[in-house]
Amino acid sequence: MINKEQAKAIGNFLKEKDDFLITAHHAPDGDNLGACIGMYLALTETGKRVVIVNEDKFVERFSFLFDTHPSPYIRYSDELSSRKYRNVIIVDTANYDRIGKVSNMIAEDAEIVNIDHHPTNEMFGSLNYVDRTSASASELVYEILKENGFTISRSVSDALLSGLLSDTGGLRFQNTNVSTVKSVMDFMSHGSDLADLTDRIFMRLSFSETVKVSEIASKIELFRDEKLALAYNDQEKNPLLENEPVLMILNSIEEAEVSLFVRKNGDDFYKISVRSKGNFNVSEFSERWKGGGHKNAAGIKFYGSYDELRSKLLKDLRETCLKYYGE
Repeated sequence: MINKEQAKAIGNFLKEKDDFLITAHHAPDGDNLGACIGMYLALTETGKRVVIVNEDKFVERFSFLFDTHPSPYIRYSDELSSRKYRNVIIVDTANYDRIGKVSNMIAEDAEIVNIDHHPTNEMFGSLNYVDRTSASASELVYEILKENGFTISRSVSDALLSGLLSDTGGLRFQNTNVSTVKSVMDFMSHGSDLADLTDRIFMRLSFSETVKVSEIASKIELFRDEKLALAYNDQEKNPLLENEPVLMILNSIEEAEVSLFVRKNGDDFYKISVRSKGNFNVSEFSERWKGGGHKNAAGIKFYGSYDELRSKLLKDLRETCLKYYGE
């Protein structure tokens, strides 16, 4: 539901200010990028100065969103920290720490707009537009732009619809609701091609990435009693560019209701994606390990050896699943 008062306050901020920094959580996903790019395009089309900065690299699968615009995406580097922004928009991010080193570019007296749909959002902004029932942050960006009379061009619409599709699995996930479908209809009325965007996001993968994904998939472990599937990848040995293709394979395993994708990203450092299909709340589990996210999709960072990860975190998840599914 649109919070008109907050939407108007953010609209005034967008119209009255200039020189914006847009950022979001590190390890950007489709909704993260769609919301950032949609907001960027809407503002630059009115003549505003805007940059998008993220701690991690861009997901190349979404490069088509820049077909008619120069790429505005900048990966953070330490030399950027000398530039301090006072007008900041943070999207799809539950807590301030999740933007990582990009915080070095934010002035102490900055006005921060926080636009998010995570149930664990900490309301860290000067202005907060948080709807925990929304399927995507991209929908919330659309609500704000629409409520304040911004022009929704085809490019803006494509970016926001791409974000929505990413976070709903192409409208297949349980977070898809009536409001989501209405937003899709709006985007189509602005010229977005639902079939084409769905194809670009979910049905295309380079040959080299296909080989990497196949190697990971061939070693998936299934814990039948726990209804749990586990995939592992060493990013140094098999540098996977995107996580989503592996997560889609894990989610398709009929015998598994919960899945875990573990990526080794350095010595004794692992990034973990946790997913579930039904009512099993992976966000609650992830919070026990200082992670978080949504009911059916969450993330965790683990520091230690892989043996420790298996003997502690994986053991905890297996026991939790076994108790939940009553086996």
